[in-house]
This record gives sequence, C-alpha cells and structure tokens, in this order.
Amino acid sequence: MHNSLLTNIILLSLFHTAVIAAPDKYAAVLTVRQTSAPTDPQCLDYARTANLSTIGANSTYRSAFLQASPVGTIFNAQMLNAAILKLPALTGDEALNQACGNLTTIALAEAERNFTVGIVAQFSGLVGNPQEIKAGPELLPIVGLIILIFGGVWSFMP
Repeated sequence: MHNSLLTNIILLSLFHTAVIAAPDKYAAVLTVRQTSAPTDPQCLDYARTANLSTIGANSTYRSAFLQASPVGTIFNAQMLNAAILKLPALTGDEALNQACGNLTTIALAEAERNFTVGIVAQFSGLVGNPQEIKAGPELLPIVGLIILIFGGVWSFMP
C-alpha cells in the first residue's frame, strides 16, 4: 500500500476527531487517575525523617549522599544527624504509626532497593567510583610515548 502525505493527514484527523468526539468515554478514567488521596503533613514529615535517618545511619548511603550533594557536607551532615535524633520519638508514637504505618521499615527496604540501582535520596547514577582509573589497551601507547619523551630528555642531558 502506498502512503502519501494526504493519506496520513486524513487518518490523523479521523483519529483525532474520534478521540475528541468521545470524551465521556475516557473522562472517568482520567479523573480517577488524576485524583490523589490527601496526605497528612505528619505522615510526610515522618516519611522524610525516616528516609533521612536511614541514609544518615548507614555509612555507605551517607557517604554516597554527601559526595553527590551540591549543598555541602557540613549542612547535610547536620540535617542527617537531626533526622537520626528525631526518628525514635516518631517511631514510638503509637497514634502516628497507626495513621501512617511503620514508615521506618519501608524506608529501610526502599533505601536498599534504590541503592542497588544507584539511587540515594534524590541523587541517581551513584554506582561505581567516579574517580576510578581507566586501565585498558589504550594505555600502552601512552606509557610508551611517556617513556620515549623522558628517555630522550635523559639521554641528551649533560
């Protein structure tokens, strides 16, 4: 079948008209998807504190977070230490745990899962050492050139 520009425009306009002509068919799906349950500010604070405390208490997560953050290590360390100190009061609050669930165990499981894919808090791409040394076959000509330059200089020294 031969497709022309006119055929594509006609098919696109028919599809566009069919979708716009039937908004009542798709409106219910969109409204259900776009509504979200109201969240309690105490639960949000508890979740944030649990996440920061999990990062602050684990030395691997903490060092990756401090290395990736552009804010600075002193301010981030103070924030993580404050979250560690605040968390026991939140985990001991029975009413908060009934309303929000045990967000500390969720934070522990999710931090481990995220770290395995290279994510700590909002920073991603943390897998591997960014200062790792490249060692491959391309190093042979580079080292040979360096030896040649230094050898030439040393051989012509008085």
